[in-house]
Amino acid sequence: MLIIYLPKNINFETTVIFFKQLESNFLTEDIYIDINQLQFSTPTSMLIIGSKLKAWRAARESKQLRTGFKKVINSEAISYLGHLGFFDFIGSKKNVGKKMGEAFGSETYVPIIKIEKPKFDTLDNWYESIISSVRGLANVLAGTKYDTEEHRFYLYTLREIVRNVFEHSQADDCFICGQRWGNGKVEIAIVDEGIGLLSSLNRSHKLLNDEDAINLAIKPGISATNDITSVENIYDNSGYGLYVLSEVVTNFGCFTLGSGSKRLISALGKQSIDDLDFNGTFIGLELNKTPKHFSDILKDVIACGEKEAQDYAKASSASKMSKVL
Repeated sequence: MLIIYLPKNINFETTVIFFKQLESNFLTEDIYIDINQLQFSTPTSMLIIGSKLKAWRAARESKQLRTGFKKVINSEAISYLGHLGFFDFIGSKKNVGKKMGEAFGSETYVPIIKIEKPKFDTLDNWYESIISSVRGLANVLAGTKYDTEEHRFYLYTLREIVRNVFEHSQADDCFICGQRWGNGKVEIAIVDEGIGLLSSLNRSHKLLNDEDAINLAIKPGISATNDITSVENIYDNSGYGLYVLSEVVTNFGCFTLGSGSKRLISALGKQSIDDLDFNGTFIGLELNKTPKHFSDILKDVIACGEKEAQDYAKASSASKMSKVL
């Protein structure tokens, strides 16, 4: 019986190592996952590992291979994960912690929540439904429910991420969580288990691999809708959401985007791409501080993006909603 241990500290580096362990032992007859040594996890890594474990176990189950979990020994870290709904998220049948959506969170964090794709009626209703689904998380991350510049930033950020998921991934739901620390640092994580960036962007662009797709996804005016008519583009998508977020977050912290076999990490002017096998797409946003003048920053970033996009044969201006706070 092989035992695979969750890392003590789940972060960018240990996630890669853990994934390689799962992949190299995919066909092993009997495996137990031991979570007990875990001491700390960032929100993004928690969602990524949870989604990976869920997909990996399902794939093994389809081959009639057994995957179990070692008995959980209560600790501060395990209790916290249980409260966030992590064990429910990974499909553990053991009665540990809360179910997703059961815990209310607090003034500083939001547990794992599942957001289901709203029904599309009109474009206005589409945006209203998405904003309604993320407003509570924006309140927590901003530390207020009032219309401050910080609150505008988080509401815009969450709106653009969630609409991106449902407009491109073909997923019917996504998972999101967030944390605000006392020193002002904020982290947002969102995962979807859809078709991935490569398949999505190949609707309008001829791409060869996941690295090309990730690099292209954060460019202004690039979208899976570039090659479809305005009538077909019912969401009025213009390809500026990920571009704006990557530009802003990179200057205030760390922007992470992963899909398929690759993961991009961009922070403080430095960008790298490494290997990470993931079914779907995930976004992680870590901000050391929140932009205080986001309205002005957004105008500047959009203006620069539209100027850059003039060099692309199929580029478009940012849509009205991409400019609206």
